[in-house]
Amino acid sequence: MKQLSNRISITKNALDRLKRHQEIVEKFDLNIDQILDLSLGDNLFVPPSHVQKIITKTIDSIDPRDSYPIDYYSFIEEISRFAGVEASTIYPGVTHTQLLQRIISITTKRKNDIILLSPDKGIYDEIAQNQKLNIHKVSLIDNFELDVNAIIELTEEISPKAIVFSSPHYPTANQFDEGDVLTLTRELKIPIIVDESYVEFGKYSLINQVKYFDNLTVIRSFAKAWGLGATSSAYLVSDSKYINLLKKQYILEEIPPIHILATTHILQAPYKFVELINNFIVERKRVIEHLKMVNGLTVFRTDANFLFIRYKEDITDLFEQLCSKGIIVKIFREGHTFKDRKKSFLVTLGDTPTNERFILAIIEALETMH
Repeated sequence: MKQLSNRISITKNALDRLKRHQEIVEKFDLNIDQILDLSLGDNLFVPPSHVQKIITKTIDSIDPRDSYPIDYYSFIEEISRFAGVEASTIYPGVTHTQLLQRIISITTKRKNDIILLSPDKGIYDEIAQNQKLNIHKVSLIDNFELDVNAIIELTEEISPKAIVFSSPHYPTANQFDEGDVLTLTRELKIPIIVDESYVEFGKYSLINQVKYFDNLTVIRSFAKAWGLGATSSAYLVSDSKYINLLKKQYILEEIPPIHILATTHILQAPYKFVELINNFIVERKRVIEHLKMVNGLTVFRTDANFLFIRYKEDITDLFEQLCSKGIIVKIFREGHTFKDRKKSFLVTLGDTPTNERFILAIIEALETMH
């Protein structure tokens, strides 16, 4: 039932996105192929043809008459080799959202308390609400880092059963100070669940720290940096006691074979993707330097494939101007409570043509407004 609820939520989000695109097309008399949605944090720099070749090769390798064309435990071994951690600490899944739901379900019970950050991914609230947990929020400090003291104090007060957050963080794009995360893991004896969906764009990963802490869980995905999207998979690294509980409660074989085989192609030859990621990071730096010269914008440090930007005024008019050019960025509604929410927006970066179109659009938009 929980899985069905999440699938309904994902479908609703996709339909809402299409509806938003159509509304912009009609409002500004555009064609649908003029819409460039930069609001989602998806991979826009890996060439589609590169992924299509992998998918084609994957399909060609499957005998459709074979119900079990892949050894799931061999897949775990491949992840183990790639990530440099013990196979006994790995649990794979279809998406990072699925893995978040599962690790939260085995570490908490109905009516337990859980700590989330403000702001952070809305899916964490949805999962916690679906599992009937009591949600407590701790705000980031002004430089978008963890408020370690506030988290420790709240933990002592309410005795939560888990803490969940993303790092690199969504939507502020920065990777939290590693020492702060390890301080929480060391000081608190409850599960610390870190979503590292964007970690390939950051400075470090915590997966090699899991062996030192029995309360640290790290979740990673092949959807963002690796560009697999709809055919992606994910995995978590945690203490073997949690891995054994997950294997006992859930069936590994539900992961579609095409997802596993496509991921395996990357695991066995990741070099081209690593090159693309490194090139993207160089391109990201170029875009930031460009945007920092634009009057009225503050571009914050990023360890992700998107930028968190603050405008000098309310973002509404600038958002409309960008929409009129077919560019959609993410703005933050009433559900987000962080400082200067109404002046802030998120923009996903992609390949050079995508980034150039955004830069030109925002410069033209600001000139039009002034």
